[in-house]
Parts: sequence; C-alpha cells; structure tokens
Amino acid sequence: MLVALALCAGASCAKEAPPPPPAPAAPPPAAAPADGGTVDGPKKSKLAPAPTDGLSLAERMERRKASDAKLAAQLAAEEQQRLLEYDRGKIKQHEELYGFIKKTRAALDAAKGKPAIQKLQEKQSKAIVAMGKKLQAIDPKGGNSNIVTDEDVILNSLANDYPEGLMAAADGDQQAITDQRAELDKRAKKIDDWLKQLKAGGGKGKGKKK
Repeated sequence: MLVALALCAGASCAKEAPPPPPAPAAPPPAAAPADGGTVDGPKKSKLAPAPTDGLSLAERMERRKASDAKLAAQLAAEEQQRLLEYDRGKIKQHEELYGFIKKTRAALDAAKGKPAIQKLQEKQSKAIVAMGKKLQAIDPKGGNSNIVTDEDVILNSLANDYPEGLMAAADGDQQAITDQRAELDKRAKKIDDWLKQLKAGGGKGKGKKK
C-alpha cells in the first residue's frame, strides 16, 4: 500500500511539473526605407552627377558642336596632306595623262562634221585604252590619289560620250555636248588646281606607294 501511494505520488508530481518556458519570439523584420534604399543606407542613384561647369544645356551643346567642327577640320587637313604626299610622287604620270586629255579633247573639238568626228573617235580609241592602263598604275588600290577618279571620268567621256555629243550637236542637238563640256571643264579645273598645289610643295615627299 505504501509502495502504491509512493508511485502515485511520483506520477502526480510528474504530471504537475510546470512546462519549460517558451523560446523568445524573433524580432519583426525592419521596414525598408521609403526612398528605396537599404537598411544600411539610402539607395545610390544611377544617374550621372549634375554638371558643375555652370553652363546651361544650350551652352554645353554649342561647345560640343564647336569641338566636333574643330575635329572634323583637323581630320580633313590630315587627309588633304596625305593625298598631297601621295600624288607628289606621281606628278610626272599625272602631267602625262592630263596632257593627253587636253590634246585628245582639242582634236575632237576641231573635227568638223559627223564623219570626221567618228573617224577620229575610232583613231583615238587605242591610245585612250593605253592611257587608261597607265591611269590604273597611278593608284592601283584606289583612295590614295585626289584626281585619279576625275582623270578616269574624262578618259571615258572622250572615248564615248564626248564624241557622241559632238555628233549629236552636228545634227542640231546641243544638249548632250553642253552637259559633257560642263562636266569635263569642272573636272579639268580640279586637276589643274591640284597639279599646281603639288608643284607648289617644291617636290617635297616622294609619295607613299601602296
């Protein structure tokens, strides 16, 4: 009986033992700042800092425009110098070609009547083709001579369009030869002016062969 009471008393004690204290609750997460930054500090802006030169937007645009124009002028001057240096090494070839152009054109202008013009055109054909080959040798890769394109256009005109315009003019249609003369005059002036610039350089530089 004593043993039973003792066991009962032990069981009762076990049931009446107080439960362990609950673990402390985790603190609530901190609220994000209203400016979109982080808890450690404000969010950094992705925008570039405002200019501090004291100029207005219009003034800065004008300054940028002037800077671009200066750079363009510098690049143009450098390109001009490069072309001059190349063509100075080709002066003799250019003079030979330009002399041929003037002689060929003068002969066509002096021809009277369609039969004479046509006969002269056929006679000049081989010489024009041969001069075209010399033209290609001046600037084989292209982009290095300032007047090769003009010389090429004139040679092609003298071989075809120019004499055809003269023959049309003999029949009373002046438009074709008027257009051809204007085009050739413009290109001939460019060639003439360029050759003068080359000679004004005193023959300095031999030109870069490419």
